[in-house]
Amino acid sequence: MKIKIQRIIKAIAFMLIFCVLFSGATYILRNKNEANIVLPFYNEPKNTLDVIFIGSSHLMCSVYPMELYDKYGIASYVFASSAQLLPQSYYQLKEALRFQNPKMIVLDISSVIYDTKISTTEYAHVQIDNMSFSPVKYEAIWDLFDKDSRAEYIFNIIRFHSRWKELGRIDFLPISSCTKGAYVSTDCTPCQPNRTISPNEKYEIFPTAEKYLRMILDLCKEKQIEVLLFNAPAVEEHDSLPRCNAVNDIADEYGLEFIDLNLNADLISFDPATDYRDPWHCNAKGAMKVTTYLGDFIDTHYKIPDRRNDKNYDFWNEQLSEYRNQYHY
Repeated sequence: MKIKIQRIIKAIAFMLIFCVLFSGATYILRNKNEANIVLPFYNEPKNTLDVIFIGSSHLMCSVYPMELYDKYGIASYVFASSAQLLPQSYYQLKEALRFQNPKMIVLDISSVIYDTKISTTEYAHVQIDNMSFSPVKYEAIWDLFDKDSRAEYIFNIIRFHSRWKELGRIDFLPISSCTKGAYVSTDCTPCQPNRTISPNEKYEIFPTAEKYLRMILDLCKEKQIEVLLFNAPAVEEHDSLPRCNAVNDIADEYGLEFIDLNLNADLISFDPATDYRDPWHCNAKGAMKVTTYLGDFIDTHYKIPDRRNDKNYDFWNEQLSEYRNQYHY
């Protein structure tokens, strides 16, 4: 009996060691795209974020949480990933709610122009690989991917096992950032303004996008979380503007505010010649305009606490100093 117990203990110990080594090897080998944007979210003290931005790189490049804190005392985070569609945003939100109890969600609705659950495999990995291991992650994998491709999202080493040839210093270092999920860029690509359309010019939202948009809104309603629907400035394709316009109907149905700065760039004096990093994303100049407008709007229309004089948020002031030292725009 004693020998049997010893064997069981040794087997358990072996499995634990194997899991630790396997997990470590997987992390080192996998691509670190946007890890510095997403992973610091998990370092935020539990239930300290009042506003969470959920969506794609449109948010990541157009909203600066450190500026929202500095000017309005809003404790927020852009919990986003590139090319994230609304089905993915549903699981991004569920993941966020495992750690935070926000008073408000700002949701990027730009992906209502798509009728699929993911954009590309590459960008799907960016989101899923940076999520922590949890039932939410596995629920997302089972829903978003077919049975033949799920394994590579559960065991990243399947996709990245040959990446050892590309490993660099960053793959072995801890991930950190002081931007609270923002991507700061001073690059500039002059663009033409979007065409003008009327509020009545709209196409139906694609069924997949509408289904998950409603799932997100229903979840927030259940959790008593305020929702602000948002579309950042971007040079959009011809038929995307009317499709985003249709979001107004859902906003009215749920009694929500919808800010579409893509169609109302004049509200923030947005200049396509100077305020784009590329045709799809704001640079720092454009992002400051978007951030200031959103800060004013949130401060005026929602009851979000000002945390600047809250002793429990002193660490934000330290991070703000680091942010100012690191970014100049």
